[in-house]
Amino acid sequence: MTRHSTALDLPSPLRGTEADSFAHRTITVRWPRIARRVIDENDYPAAINEQIQSLIDSIPDGPIRLLDDPQAPDETLWNERIAPYEGQSWLEAPWFFGETYFYRRIMEAIGYYQPESAGFRSDPFTRQKEQGYAESLEATRTLAQGRVEAIENGEQREEMVRLLKTALWGNQADLSMWDADADGPDHLGTGREEEHTLADDTAAALDHLNALDRPARVDVWADNAGFELVTDLALVDGLLTSGLANPLILHLKAHPTFVSDATVDDVHGALDRFSADEDAATQALAHRLRTALRDGRLRLHDDFAWTSPLPARDFPTNVNAELARADLVISKGDANYRRLMGDRHWDFTTPFEDVVSYFPAPLLALRTLKAEVTSGLSQDQVDRLNAEDPDWMTNGRWGLIQFAGGAE
Repeated sequence: MTRHSTALDLPSPLRGTEADSFAHRTITVRWPRIARRVIDENDYPAAINEQIQSLIDSIPDGPIRLLDDPQAPDETLWNERIAPYEGQSWLEAPWFFGETYFYRRIMEAIGYYQPESAGFRSDPFTRQKEQGYAESLEATRTLAQGRVEAIENGEQREEMVRLLKTALWGNQADLSMWDADADGPDHLGTGREEEHTLADDTAAALDHLNALDRPARVDVWADNAGFELVTDLALVDGLLTSGLANPLILHLKAHPTFVSDATVDDVHGALDRFSADEDAATQALAHRLRTALRDGRLRLHDDFAWTSPLPARDFPTNVNAELARADLVISKGDANYRRLMGDRHWDFTTPFEDVVSYFPAPLLALRTLKAEVTSGLSQDQVDRLNAEDPDWMTNGRWGLIQFAGGAE
């Protein structure tokens, strides 16, 4: 399938210099708070805590600098991307660049890639991730039981609709926005899902898969660990057991980032939890997924593209070539959506398919809104939301399921 490029003037990227914006509040309030929690929740030695505190003290007016992480496999790649913004303040640099850079600086501070460091390969967000799993134990069991029933009843279309929408609302479980024990938005199972879905292209995406005369290669860009990863693994299980997908490539983060973003270790940790659960349906979910891993139908990838500051339209040739092999890419979550949008000030009514016309494969985006960037809405929707819910762009209460199938 070839994609036809739509000539669009690229709007400016979101930046923290925009007063009263969510980007400004994230940089000045949320990032320092997240970094302080890394100190509070880990037993790092004083030298590491001093590095993290130095990072906190540099926000928001200190200069962007190159990484000093000589044994890290991504240091050279990162410094090439930092160079255009070196010397700018955290507020002046584009927000998406700054956010990915902030989390990479935490990895530098704890010595994640330094063998002699107390932080070597340790996840500084482990405590919050574990709490997120504990808080969602019953929801996990309910979801696993639903999978058993769907398999026994031979459901496919109806089950895939349910799994896609469950994966959408699973994106509300975001530890960079709300602590695991905080009362964040939670529409799943409340009956309010449909009224809070601003676009729903579920049918078009499933029609695309069903039109193929073979199992599809499906690539899923994972977002958060915890309950969102549970919903994503249930979706993966549904795509595999239905025969709609083979293989399925699950793209994960190469290092901890955005507090709760899922890594390969998080997937294996989730499967360990499922296997150890007393609930038979949850154990069965783990067994099916581990079998798929063993026989190659499910593959876990963690390319550095997913922790880079690059917008998706600027991905390297090798990454685009790999994505082009997919029959469908499913992008999960707000940060991945921002990457697709280039984190730019698109008019909210710009068609989604126009913004992502550069993308090399059919694309389905599942996202709850947590940033002031979106596309594909009607002006009536925008006017209504502005009047009824002034924080609609950032409070996680509203969802999108958007499909761009490309042109033959």
